[in-house]
Amino acid sequence: MPVSAGPARRPRAARAIAALSLGALALLPLSACDPREAATAAKAPAPAERAPAAVTLLYTTDEHGWLLPAAEEGRVLGGAAEVLAVWRSREGHCAGPLPGAPPDLPPAPACKDPSTLALSGGDNWTGPAISSYFMGAPMADAMARMGYAASAFGNHEFDFGRDAFLRNRTRSRATYLAANLRVTDPALSAFALPSFAVFERRGLRIGVVGLSTSRTREAATASRFEGIDFEGEEAALSRAIPEAWRAAPDALVLVAHQCQDVLEPILARHPEWRLSFVGAGHCHKRAELRVGGVPLVNPGWRLRSYARVSLEIDPRRQLQQRVVSVAAEVVDVAHPEGAPAAPPDEPLSTAAAGWQRELDAALGEQIGYSSDGMERDSAEIQRWIAGAWREQLGVDVAILNKDGIRQAVPRGPITKATVFSVLPFDNKLVICSLRGSDILETLRHRDAVLVGLSPSAGGRYVLHDGRLLDEDRRYTVATIDFLYYGGDGFRFQAQDPSPQWTGLDWRAPVIAWTKALGTSSSAPLDARFR
Repeated sequence: MPVSAGPARRPRAARAIAALSLGALALLPLSACDPREAATAAKAPAPAERAPAAVTLLYTTDEHGWLLPAAEEGRVLGGAAEVLAVWRSREGHCAGPLPGAPPDLPPAPACKDPSTLALSGGDNWTGPAISSYFMGAPMADAMARMGYAASAFGNHEFDFGRDAFLRNRTRSRATYLAANLRVTDPALSAFALPSFAVFERRGLRIGVVGLSTSRTREAATASRFEGIDFEGEEAALSRAIPEAWRAAPDALVLVAHQCQDVLEPILARHPEWRLSFVGAGHCHKRAELRVGGVPLVNPGWRLRSYARVSLEIDPRRQLQQRVVSVAAEVVDVAHPEGAPAAPPDEPLSTAAAGWQRELDAALGEQIGYSSDGMERDSAEIQRWIAGAWREQLGVDVAILNKDGIRQAVPRGPITKATVFSVLPFDNKLVICSLRGSDILETLRHRDAVLVGLSPSAGGRYVLHDGRLLDEDRRYTVATIDFLYYGGDGFRFQAQDPSPQWTGLDWRAPVIAWTKALGTSSSAPLDARFR
């Protein structure tokens, strides 16, 4: 829980933050038992009463539900229990309580003087089936155990619906921040988020400003954001950062669900913001930059690495000049199989094993087999998914977006859980009636994947049944509701205002078709698409 928060556009009462007017602050009680909290007086102490100290920020982004580690080429990468083990052994981080932990697990030790602050750039829980099938709850619990203090609001936080976000936010015990989120419908006041929060570490006040991508509605299912808008990044920060400084933090940092390529020129134009660190995210691209001496870091996604940011702070100096030095580095969490750098956190590992047992009971049925696996960006995996839609729905063409495919298919048995991991979002299938010219326009979209259409001689295209594509004729096209409503810049709604709503989950045809193919080690699925 933060020492203070605001301006919050009506923060939730459930988080014990009073309703704030613009620029006002609410001071909150703290408990020394939570690593995000430290005992403090109601008012910030005068600079002369406090000594210089170091605070370490631990920053991750786009965790996307990667609760479990991944094994690749003899190495084990990431994993929530593994990351927490490294944080505790290397950084001196304190773990938090695990929601719903069995009574026989040891409680989290008390944290009397925490020196670390765990932060996220958002997009926390949509990913592998172990998180997505349970609507993000396992990852939210992991965030609580890992002691995350705050997170930026990512474009995927509403993937399981608004109510699921509220539940996961409560489970995670993190404060969600978004300086540019605007609630325009008074009935949605529960979703108003503070622009910033202030946390106390070692007697020092660390201000954290949060930011969402201004394109959140375009990068997620827009219907889930009705009544909520997102302001441009620079305008929102130009208002929120001065307001945060009025709360008198000893250091101010920014966690942003936005790519470093967008943030870099904005930061270059505003040295007066006096930020000590900026954490980027959203684009899943690792980067270690400096803008006017300020570290701008994207540590990458899937909990395979984190940014370690050491702040040397002297509270006796003038406001906005108290950070004496900043050192930032990206730390990879990886080790050879069978040789972890530190034993994984036991309570978190036990909880993950419990979720895995529940997942196996629900989605463990084998439906196919892959001999070599299929990479996330491969033509084989695209033909598998869109081909299943076309075959099962009986349409002419199936269209999906490349970024909708979130992970590879590993070699070996394919289960229902495999499909949920590859396609973690809760999308529904839509059948549109499109002219041939509309299909050709969509073909030029950089993120489009089309199945059922192939190039032919003379620059023409031919359908799967041998017919030449006629630009003036209409064809049946299967796609998903996210793309229909303009996600990733697709134009299906304008091309067909009255589509056929199937109500089918986009994974259902993939599971049914894969199962019907009857693939095995001697007749693997991936061989059909080479």
